Amino acid sequence: MRKRHILGFFDELSRTPAFLFLCAMFLCGAAAGALTGLRAAAQGGAQTLASMLAALPAHLLRSALSAMLWLALPLVCGLLRPASLFLAALAAARGFVLALTAAVALGDTDGLLLSLCATGLPALLSVPALLAACAMVWQAGETSGRYSLRTCRAPYVVCLALAVCSALLRAALAVVCKL
Repeated sequence: MRKRHILGFFDELSRTPAFLFLCAMFLCGAAAGALTGLRAAAQGGAQTLASMLAALPAHLLRSALSAMLWLALPLVCGLLRPASLFLAALAAARGFVLALTAAVALGDTDGLLLSLCATGLPALLSVPALLAACAMVWQAGETSGRYSLRTCRAPYVVCLALAVCSALLRAALAVVCKL
């Protein structure tokens, strides 16, 4: 009996060399962000981060727009040459920001739960969405020779929806952890 995949497009996409390279770049950025965040936590940056995350529910629209911006940037990177370099830099930057936020949270025991819930759990939705979006743009540029997402519009919209759900989850977790 043949295996059936629910999201077959993403299954195919995750087996491409471009996706694997973007994952590696994300991990390199995460390693750099973690080291930088641990240094910032030692200097007292954790209190500032905890106060910013506590104010997150009041800025729900900004959070959703920020999440959508991360997914719009691959489209901009696809227009630049060499697109693969800019897409890899975007994946590394997202890894850096995420790891920096999590590492700074380790410096403050009061805001630790809030920081990890507000950054870690929503990242389970937003990071794969960003990596898939970057890989789609990369693959679209390679197959057609120019920038075009005609074959993968619906999966890109799914990635955008995941990013917005991630922002909403981040705000909801900030409210729950603040109580």
